[in-house]
Amino acid sequence: MNYSFLPDLLALMILIIILLLLRRRHPQGRADIWLLGLFFTLVEAVAHTFYPLNQTPPKVLHLIVMDCYLAAGVVFVWASGGYPFSRNVELIYLGLNALPLLAITTLYGMHIYSPTAFFASMAAGLVIGVTSSLYLRHNWRYAALQVCGWLAMGYLIREAEYREAVYWSLCCVYTIAAVNFQRRLAHNSTGKLAIVTGFTIWALCLLAHPWIVTYRAYADIASHIWNMQKSLISIGMILVMLEEQVSSNEWLALHDELTGLPNRRLFADRLSTAIERADRMSSRLALLILDLNGFKGINDTLGHQAGDQVLREVSAHLRRSVRASDTLARLGGDEFIIVATDLGVDQSMDHFLASVRSALDKPIVVEGQSMIVSASLGIAIYPDDADDSIKLLRIADQRMYALKQGPPEFSPKSVKSVVDSTATIAIAGGQQ
Repeated sequence: MNYSFLPDLLALMILIIILLLLRRRHPQGRADIWLLGLFFTLVEAVAHTFYPLNQTPPKVLHLIVMDCYLAAGVVFVWASGGYPFSRNVELIYLGLNALPLLAITTLYGMHIYSPTAFFASMAAGLVIGVTSSLYLRHNWRYAALQVCGWLAMGYLIREAEYREAVYWSLCCVYTIAAVNFQRRLAHNSTGKLAIVTGFTIWALCLLAHPWIVTYRAYADIASHIWNMQKSLISIGMILVMLEEQVSSNEWLALHDELTGLPNRRLFADRLSTAIERADRMSSRLALLILDLNGFKGINDTLGHQAGDQVLREVSAHLRRSVRASDTLARLGGDEFIIVATDLGVDQSMDHFLASVRSALDKPIVVEGQSMIVSASLGIAIYPDDADDSIKLLRIADQRMYALKQGPPEFSPKSVKSVVDSTATIAIAGGQQ
């Protein structure tokens, strides 16, 4: 038993426990895949600890180590998310390409050095790699890379360099993980730097391993570098989870969690910016407050889940009706607000109101039942109605409530329930 591995093994276990605790507090789907990869890494480290000193490792331990190297690498490639297709197809692609590699690491782990068996696995890997790259990824460049990688392994097998061939394949797997993490993680992420550095070191260690075995004088320093990158990757994953949580908290501070729209705080900032732009451009903007009619009845009749679905559907319809330069926000409850900029330049008031009307006229399906939700609107125009944001909001709000409490412009159909009710939009004030 090699007791020198115990401190690094303990450090890896502590980092995995920290990641587990962090995942429980901040659940993230990708963290589960990371933990699976680290689990295989931990199993490999435990098996390595039982290697006899200066002797050929037993077949069972060697098999566990080699297959765990591969399993961890494939899982980390999956976690890196570098595939532009659905998860089911992604798993099929990774699984198919991992099978020939698993056959090769298993042969090597069991000390079976048969050229026929290795060449058969290599040929299968070449066919699967090229076929899956062309038919699943639809990318001939990846097919070309598969050809280069497998032919390089075939050359090493022909020279009876089985160790070099196996570790070359593992190096390629971890290099793919490093490249994918480099491409997929945020460019300003500190965790990304640790993860990419760790996987790069891991790939280089695997590539250099056959040479290190030959020159044992460098084995100790190589061992320390090997254990360092595992901790580096674990720390990087913890940092990425914390960074994503901070980013999520910042997003939630400025957006409505139910609909994903800007909340009151972000809307106030957008409105101030829009007014400043209108002053610079000598243009007009419209502030429209929208309050759903009968929303309380939907909650009371169908339940709050149905009410939430109505809010999501209405917000989706409204989002598609506004321009990218406009701002749609949810102020709270069933109240939405829109700021339309550059009126009279990019669009007219009539066109703006028609787009909102069209969005609300679209039926929505809630629990299998179709409905059209009516709304009361209040509009204020800057600078015609007010010269600052506070007055503008107050005027639009007053017009909306005056309309909501007064008789409608025309009567909706008489219906038996909230679900079947249909109404049209009544617009009050501010039309120029």
